[in-house]
Amino acid sequence: MAPQSLTYKTVGSLPIKLDLYLPPKSETNPPILLWFHGGGLLQGSRSGVAPHMLSGVSKYGFALVSADYRLAPQATIDEIVSDVQDCLTFIHDKLPQHMPLGVTLDTSRIAASGSSAGGYLALLAGLYSKVTPKVVLSMYPITNPYGKFFTTPQPQRIPDIIPDRHVDKSVVAQYIDRNTEIVADNDAASTRNKLYFYMMQEANLASLLSVKPGDDTYIIADQLRKRGSYLPCFILHGDADRFVGIEQAEEVVEALKEIGADYEYERLEGLDHVFDNDAKFQLEAMYDFMNKHLT
Repeated sequence: MAPQSLTYKTVGSLPIKLDLYLPPKSETNPPILLWFHGGGLLQGSRSGVAPHMLSGVSKYGFALVSADYRLAPQATIDEIVSDVQDCLTFIHDKLPQHMPLGVTLDTSRIAASGSSAGGYLALLAGLYSKVTPKVVLSMYPITNPYGKFFTTPQPQRIPDIIPDRHVDKSVVAQYIDRNTEIVADNDAASTRNKLYFYMMQEANLASLLSVKPGDDTYIIADQLRKRGSYLPCFILHGDADRFVGIEQAEEVVEALKEIGADYEYERLEGLDHVFDNDAKFQLEAMYDFMNKHLT
């Protein structure tokens, strides 16, 4: 399935792009599922869409948008969230103008989704976007850069990627330099893809994202309790996740419960991070929840 690539925002000379996957022509005025990739907001690309999401375009009849955003630490979390906001505004106001003749989209029905750091952005979209999604679908999300998982050095248990269980600073030095050129994606062969593992080892996510100590703007559970309400929200997380501790999700689930939000939570036994890159996982419950809130 070949997507249509569009620039939704330009910062200086940097184009920030999204990929649009359209359902079969038999679908009239489909809703939109906006998905953000993972990578700790430090690395990654819009190209990493999971099989269930690609097959869902035909299976459920939604238009899929996979969007890039500027990467930290060269971009701050404030700037990254502004990309999310601008992406939603572009989808709502301008995306229909880019459709082929006879193709329409229902921009009043948008679901915000993401995996890992992208799940974090989906949750933040529900808090801070002017164009408000109808439903949030957050998969194994980061939710609190000051949580225990991200303030405790994590052992590297990935010998196929980090054979010596340590990422030398020299490998990622150019990427932790805040004066390095800002990018909005990186390719699979880039050594930038070791930056997340370096962050885990150094336990410095909040610093890399420019989240100041004592600022709870980007701590999801704290914001939910302050606001007392939230959008319909589906969260799933594997209880064997080595790369985002499951307590990150469960802190938010507890807050959603306290404020009486409409939510569902799937705690998946024995599953690690990005388990859904395996096509056998189709996440039907998540899509059922989405469809219920987009009809």
